[in-house]
This record gives sequence, structure tokens and C-alpha cells, in this order.
Amino acid sequence: MFMERRSAARYPIILSAHYEAVRKRSGTVGVGKTVDISSGGLLILSEHNVRIGIRLEVTMEWPALLDGEVELVLVATGQVVRARESNFALKLSRYEFRTVKRKFRSQSAAIGHSAAVATDASTGSSASTALARFRVPELST
Repeated sequence: MFMERRSAARYPIILSAHYEAVRKRSGTVGVGKTVDISSGGLLILSEHNVRIGIRLEVTMEWPALLDGEVELVLVATGQVVRARESNFALKLSRYEFRTVKRKFRSQSAAIGHSAAVATDASTGSSASTALARFRVPELST
């Protein structure tokens, strides 16, 4: 019987990620994609080998917009607790959302963004009850 030892649920979400060592002298910097995220950690696919124990700051492009128009990034800091040839796990010590200075252009809604509309299924109404725009991350092989 398998027993889950993690204290936080993991959510499979693919986001573009940029990571850099907290202590710049180590020279650890790179890009990758998240595999899953929880309130306690991240699993990131990366082309570089990252050593266990190093503290990293990871910036991820968040797929939802604040108030439907302001782009967000999730910035997390933590320690690498597991590293393999193509991925590493980061135990988080801090994370926060930050706004991005670029402005969302409504004309580009059809390029790289899709609109999600929720409807009230209980009444059978097709009236929109919520509208959110999501950036669809590009998947690379």
C-alpha cells in the first residue's frame, strides 16, 4: 500500500520558468518548465544539472490575469532537495505574485490567450457568470 508523505496537494501545471541562484556567485541560472506545483514545492524540467542544496529564485509566468488585464508572475524561493538529469525539486521557503509592467493588449486576445466563460448550469442559463483570460503555455518537446 502506497502512503503519500507530502503534506500539500500537487497540481499538474506547465508554466515557463526562469531560475537563478540566490547567491549570484554560484553562476546557476537557467530556464525550464514546471511539471507540478504545490504550496510546499515545485518540480521543474530543466536542461541543466542543478545541485542539491542550492537556494534558487524561480519566476513563472502565471496563466491568469489580475482583474482581467494585468499580467502576473509567481516568484518562489527555495532549496533544491532532489535533482536528476532532466529535472529538480524545490522545497519552497517563500512565494508571492507580482505584477508585470507589460500591459495586456485586448487586440491580442486571439493570439496566445483564450477566454473561459462559466455558465450557471443549475438554471440551464447560458448567461455568462465569469470571464477569465488565460495564457496557454507553449509545450516544447
